[in-house]
Amino acid sequence: MTRRRVAVFGAGNIGRGLLGWLFGRAGWEVVFLDVSAPLVDLLNREGEYRVIEVGNHSRSTRLIRGVRGVNSADVDRAAEEASQAELLCTAVGVAILDRVAPVVAAALSRNDSRIRNVLACENADPNSGALRQHVERLLGESTPGVGFPETLVDRMVPGGSEDDLSVEVEARFDFKVSREEWVGEDPGIEGFTLVDNLALHRKRKLWLVNGLHAAAAFIGLRKGHETVAEAVSDPAIRARLDEITETMAAALSAQSPEWRRDELARYGQYNLERFETTTLVDPIRRVARNPLTKLGPTERLVGPAREAARRGLAVDALCEAIAAGLALDDPEVPGSEELQEALSGSGWRSVVGLGAEDRPLLEMLENRLASPCIASRPVYDRRRHETTPGR
Repeated sequence: MTRRRVAVFGAGNIGRGLLGWLFGRAGWEVVFLDVSAPLVDLLNREGEYRVIEVGNHSRSTRLIRGVRGVNSADVDRAAEEASQAELLCTAVGVAILDRVAPVVAAALSRNDSRIRNVLACENADPNSGALRQHVERLLGESTPGVGFPETLVDRMVPGGSEDDLSVEVEARFDFKVSREEWVGEDPGIEGFTLVDNLALHRKRKLWLVNGLHAAAAFIGLRKGHETVAEAVSDPAIRARLDEITETMAAALSAQSPEWRRDELARYGQYNLERFETTTLVDPIRRVARNPLTKLGPTERLVGPAREAARRGLAVDALCEAIAAGLALDDPEVPGSEELQEALSGSGWRSVVGLGAEDRPLLEMLENRLASPCIASRPVYDRRRHETTPGR
């Protein structure tokens, strides 16, 4: 019997540690498309890789067999391979979707295309919708009969091995797909969940997973911690994260009657316990990456702070996290330079994007940024790779 095929754009840690793992363990043929020739060569030479799942008190290994790679820089070859998959997935980062779009468009244009659905498994809103726009712009027409469902993915994948294809992942994961936009039947894969009202699930995750993760990283980095687990285990930081959890739960339940405040608070605490585990080392600078995006007006910290402030809820802890993010100046954090350029150009108010109606929140942030604890933040010392007093 012919195996069902998925083509995965991006053979990095998320591509292998979540997508390849999810479909590979279900018996699907997994074809990775990547621009890294050495990585593609390694995939084809090995034909398999290990995924080490790490729980709080356990470790298990699963071998994902029968995988292969295709260099996506060769658009014609990549499009031919992708066209024979019923499902396309991406794990490249939302900023790279426009570079994936030509291959997707070319694959969909083929008369023998078998593609039914395209999933952009990126931490962005929209994700698949954004890819669809890029593709339809190239095609000059819509894509009837092909679904571009929005997705929600959640799994901590701190990094892989430098020597082989092995990747270490958190045992827990979440993979949700919008039912309304999915074409065809449920694929029946364990852990692949079609849901109604994905936007509601996505907002809960953005605030109470990504938001808490970013807050722990920004505050923890300022206090000199090297891992997220260290930061969340710091009693002073944990107290602030608990406050943020309660504020987010209150604001989200006020917006969405489907969620109860106590349930949301428990969900937030569960995620803090995930981050606190020391069995899966998550470098704090990895989590703090791309701070300019994470500090945007509708993003994981400013978004809930704005909603909470408008409802008269406590936002002091959220302001501390936002201010710590704005004060971030560490060349080992990817995207730090981009943040510094934005701050030097348009200023921090433009970064957070708050308007006149958010004046109380703006004033609280201004006071936070002027406070001694921010002004004397630890900064990176290139010579000693340790924190030194702020400049």
